[in-house]
Amino acid sequence: MNPQRTPSRWPDRLSQVPEPSFAGPGWRHAHGNTWVYQDVPEAARVHATLLADGNWHLDLWSAQNRLLARGPAPAGAVGALAPALTANATRWAPPSGIEASQRRFTETAEAVRDRTRLTPDEARARAATVPSPASARSTRSPTTAAPPPGALPAPPGALRPGR
Repeated sequence: MNPQRTPSRWPDRLSQVPEPSFAGPGWRHAHGNTWVYQDVPEAARVHATLLADGNWHLDLWSAQNRLLARGPAPAGAVGALAPALTANATRWAPPSGIEASQRRFTETAEAVRDRTRLTPDEARARAATVPSPASARSTRSPTTAAPPPGALPAPPGALRPGR
C-alpha cells in the first residue's frame, strides 16, 4: 500500500470554491459550501453553510459538540456574528431544544446589528443590581413615606392640626 496520497480526480473542482467575503483569521473551508470559524483550537466553533438564496445558515457548537445556537444570517453579517456567537458559548449551558438555540442565535444577531443593545446576560446582571422598590421608599421624606406593612393607621383626631 502506497502511503502517499493520490491526487484528486477533480483538481479543478477544488480550486473553484470561492472564498466568502467574511473568511479571514479563524475561518477554514470544511467542505462544499461549508466554512468553519474557530478562533481557539478545541473551543466552540461556528459552522456556516451557504444556502441557495445566498444567505448563510450558522450553527454554534460547543467544545463538547453540543448545539448551542442556530439560525440564518445574511452574508454581510456572518463575519461579525461568528465571533460574537463563540464568545457567548462558554457562558451558555446547552439549550433544552431547538427553540432555545434559535432564540439565542436571534438575540445575538440582534445585538450584533445594534451594538448599543445589551447582551442577554448583561441585561440580567443589570436587572439583578437595580435597587428594589423597598430601598426607594427609604429615600422619601417621613411625611410622604408609606407606613410599613402591618402598621395601624393613626386615629382620626391625631392628625388634625390645632387640637
